[in-house]
Amino acid sequence: MKFEDARTIDSICWQMRQADFVRSANRARIDELFNGWPPFSTEEVQKNQTAVNVNFLEGTRLAHDARSQFNNAFLKAGAFFAARTDYGAPHRRRHYGVEVSRLINRIMKNSIRYMECSRSQFALDVLHGIGPSAWENPDIWCCDAQGITDVGIPARTLLTMQNLPFFYIYRPLTHPELWRMTQGPRVDPGWNMPLVKKCLNWLQQETLELIGQNWQDYWSPEKVSEAAKADGGFFVGDQVATVNVFDFYFLDHDSKDQGWRRRMLLDAWSTPTASMGSQGQQVVSLVKDTKKEEAFYGKEDGYQFLYTSKDRKVAARRENIIAFQFADLSAVAPFQYHSVRSLGFLLYSILHLQNRLRCAVTEAVFENLLQQFRIKSMDDVQRALRLKMHNFSFIDDNLTPIPANERWHPDQGLVQLGLAENSGLIQEHSSSYTQNQNYSSDRTEKTKFQVMAEMNAMTQLTGAALNQAYSYKKFEYIEIVRRFMKKNSSDPEVREFRAQALTAKVPEKVLVAEAWDVEPERVMGGGNKSLEMAIAQQLMEWYDRFAPPQQREVFRDAILAITDDPAQADRLVPDEPHISDSVHDTELAFGALMSGTQVTPKPGLNPAEVAGKTIQLMGQKVSLIQHQGNVGTPQEVMGLMLAAKYAQAFIQMLAPDPKSKQLVRRLNDGLAGVMREVNGFMQRQQQAAKAAQRNGNGRVGPDPKDIVKAQLQQQIGQQKIRNLRVSHALRTAQHKLQFEQKYAQDEQTHAADMARKRAEAALDIQAEQEKTRLKFLNPSGEE
Repeated sequence: MKFEDARTIDSICWQMRQADFVRSANRARIDELFNGWPPFSTEEVQKNQTAVNVNFLEGTRLAHDARSQFNNAFLKAGAFFAARTDYGAPHRRRHYGVEVSRLINRIMKNSIRYMECSRSQFALDVLHGIGPSAWENPDIWCCDAQGITDVGIPARTLLTMQNLPFFYIYRPLTHPELWRMTQGPRVDPGWNMPLVKKCLNWLQQETLELIGQNWQDYWSPEKVSEAAKADGGFFVGDQVATVNVFDFYFLDHDSKDQGWRRRMLLDAWSTPTASMGSQGQQVVSLVKDTKKEEAFYGKEDGYQFLYTSKDRKVAARRENIIAFQFADLSAVAPFQYHSVRSLGFLLYSILHLQNRLRCAVTEAVFENLLQQFRIKSMDDVQRALRLKMHNFSFIDDNLTPIPANERWHPDQGLVQLGLAENSGLIQEHSSSYTQNQNYSSDRTEKTKFQVMAEMNAMTQLTGAALNQAYSYKKFEYIEIVRRFMKKNSSDPEVREFRAQALTAKVPEKVLVAEAWDVEPERVMGGGNKSLEMAIAQQLMEWYDRFAPPQQREVFRDAILAITDDPAQADRLVPDEPHISDSVHDTELAFGALMSGTQVTPKPGLNPAEVAGKTIQLMGQKVSLIQHQGNVGTPQEVMGLMLAAKYAQAFIQMLAPDPKSKQLVRRLNDGLAGVMREVNGFMQRQQQAAKAAQRNGNGRVGPDPKDIVKAQLQQQIGQQKIRNLRVSHALRTAQHKLQFEQKYAQDEQTHAADMARKRAEAALDIQAEQEKTRLKFLNPSGEE
């Protein structure tokens, strides 16, 4: 279908909205329970005279834990995803992937708009299993979370969306929003500008009526126009009217350019009109607002499109318009959009029952604290009502307090069994999304094997839930990368990214969506802190078994698990500099070139890196020759000539590229400087050869006696060097031996002195003891 009739689209949208009314009511009940609303309605409280009507917030806590696990799994990591490409030279692909991933993730991490969109998606996943998000226009990269009730999906639509023929997004537009979309230098030609002007005029009138105190500020049309441009003026606020539209998309298979078309029409039924009922109260009647319809369309216009793309395709795929994040726990396949069963849906009944049971138990506790009396007549009732209970008070004989053994008591064991049973069911149903706080009922200490077994079970549960979330999040990331790759985008952040990517030497031909593969980054433990710490601890125990590059990754992951701070983990364990394949191959090729072996230039290497590294190695070799006599050998000169030829071949590969002119000039200048030194080596070698040997024009070679004498002197010099080395070694050994002997002698002397001193001390002690004994035997001192 072409959907050229606005009335037909209006009818289809309202049919889908009416069909979703019952589902929306069920979602409202789930929202109320998890938002802390009491379990009993006002009618039930009045009818049953309920004294305790409290939500004990078990559902609220479980929803918070589940959202925390999603947030940790997706928002905690240092990057949302990693982008990889197979375009360009093989040795540069990793550089392109690192730079593009870093730049895009930095923009996304600094965007509070995207962070709140993700948090809203996770909250909707937990309560309702569906987290839709849509893009405002084809250029902006950041999507916005949508309410489930604002997205119209036909019945029996599969989760794959393969049988989705059309859908709508319900958008309430304020005056500034509609103004921004329809004004400016690059306005989409699909807007019905006469109808847009009528909508803007109606919004102005409605706003002036709601904000009547400031009507004098809007007498001048230019003031109204300026207020609309300057942040909306008074057209934004709590009481501002909106134009509600159905943003309708349908898939067109009939045209040659197959894809999604767009229609936008006003929802003329959305504004209720107030009327007075028969009882005098104000009743809201959902009837069409005739005045509003006339203001929008005019009596003779009938239904019109506010926007239509006609036969122009606005998107090639559904993922370019709207993204979905599913957390489906349904057990019936094939899985459909409207049969998604969420954690909130599955826990609603048991949580509602648990709240009612806790209210009844609490009410019984309060009743047990009250005083009850047995009476015989209505007169006793009056006496009981006038009774004041205080210290040393008196009770009438006609009032008999009922003792505890005669009062009715609920079965405490049965009550505890019911509460425990419900708690167990709640824990089992939510275990795939929330963290288990106590793994055993008796809280006894467990062995490492037991803990690892339980952690493994939790990994399977949490992994099943989060794998689904990661899979659907991947499609959203792919669309975000596609929008970042869009050339001439109106989004300032996209233009900033492209400029920074080109500055980082990422070629413009690589900045296309088709060149990139996107994979979400996953955190250890799937967002579960306990599981993450256990995995980090186990990896650190195996730390020594990993290779050095993997050890750095393990150490960084362990620090991230402890600190929850990706920036700090990167600071403490920074990445090591990467040696490219071009640099490594050039270093190997230079050794072969210097040995005189011809090396064929290999295609696929980075010409700039190969030429620059070769010239650098040639400069190092020239510097070494200069420090060893500044002459060199013919073999070294030949090797440098081959290296220059090798570098020149890669410079010629860069020459055709106009953007590489400065680089080619720089490389040629560097190579020319090195070759000037090489030519100097060649000249000095030739001069030495001429001086050492005469040619055939009457000149003879050097005297053999001089040659023998020079060789003899060289041998004597080498022998002196060897003798000096041996002499030095002998002196060192002799000094060492003398030191050891002197040390041994000193030790022996010290030991003898200590032995002598000990003997003298022993004799002195013995003499003193003998004197003491004699004095004791002969106290008078007589002989």
